[in-house]
Amino acid sequence: MKKLMKTAVMVAGLVLTVYSASYAATPLSLNGNSYEIVMFCTNDAGDYCSQGDIKNDAFRFEDDEFIVDSFDGGVLGVGGSGEFQEIGIYFTASYEVVSEELVDKYTFDVIGFNFIDFIIIGQMNISYYELGIGGYDKQDEAKAFFFGSKKINN
Repeated sequence: MKKLMKTAVMVAGLVLTVYSASYAATPLSLNGNSYEIVMFCTNDAGDYCSQGDIKNDAFRFEDDEFIVDSFDGGVLGVGGSGEFQEIGIYFTASYEVVSEELVDKYTFDVIGFNFIDFIIIGQMNISYYELGIGGYDKQDEAKAFFFGSKKINN
């Protein structure tokens, strides 16, 4: 029995070592991935985020472009504009969108970490603006903390 247990532990160790080594060799990259996220809002930011809310959304990272899914289609179906940068496991992203009615505008500034290519965590600052006489005036600003997992089927 001792011999069987020792063999099982050695095989398990070998499998984990080979799997871990091969996985560690693959670079972490957000590009081409989508993540389902859950966020906790600490303040209000227009209709998007209310203090104490837990909100579901999705982030897409495509060819250096960052997209917040709930705003995909933004102005007249065109959508917002965003970009992201990666430095190892650390990433930053920004996104700006104007509503279809051209009355509301949102900006997102995201700071996060990409763990094992399947999980992202971080915080984002969300600013909400309303159209005024001289342009868009800032109305609300919220901080949200998020956790996301990679969508298997993009």
